[in-house]
Amino acid sequence: MATCRKCGARKRRWPRSCPACRAGSGRADVAAEGADVAVAAGAFGWIVRGVTGLVRLVTRALN
Repeated sequence: MATCRKCGARKRRWPRSCPACRAGSGRADVAAEGADVAVAAGAFGWIVRGVTGLVRLVTRALN
């Protein structure tokens, strides 16, 4: 269960709107929250490491 940011009521799932006030999060809010979670988890560092590794593999295969 999630809580509504606007009224504090409990709602079913995170992306759905609140049944009490019908407040839902917009796409910008969802993107910002996703970026915050990714930064907190260090996902961007892992993505950069993965891309760097793939580039190294491709350059080794072509040489």
